[in-house]
Amino acid sequence: MVELAELQKLRLAHALIQAGLRLSIVRGMTGIGTRTLRQWWKDVHGVRPSNGKLPESVLSFIKDKDSAARLSAFVALHRRLHGSELTPESLLTTWREYQRLCVAIDINAAYFAVRDVRAWIVSLSRCRACRAIFIYDVGSRHTDRCPFCDTRVLAD
Repeated sequence: MVELAELQKLRLAHALIQAGLRLSIVRGMTGIGTRTLRQWWKDVHGVRPSNGKLPESVLSFIKDKDSAARLSAFVALHRRLHGSELTPESLLTTWREYQRLCVAIDINAAYFAVRDVRAWIVSLSRCRACRAIFIYDVGSRHTDRCPFCDTRVLAD
């Protein structure tokens, strides 16, 4: 007989697949086998899941000031709702709420944003002008200043 915890894990994996989260991430978060996940993906999306290397960091998803602002806002909302916890439940809850409040966002980019802030791959900074929290990385031209008001983090 399947335990309640196992059913919850299966339900979460299915919801993450419906949201479009890459299967290697779903597998890592839920522990469900690749064969099952690949079949669910095909059943849900009607196509086979994409293969290929995952991005190395959230910076791969930040292409301009708008994407930096959206992902920064997602991380800020996630922190407000769940602190630094990153679970399938916290990711899905924040992703759904963000889309309800703001705009559609790629769940993969959202995952990497929260993961990378937690792992200190990128940091969060608070703008001294508008007080917004944003993803900061000195090496990226889209994250070296506040994406909301364009204030530089460090003086020129």
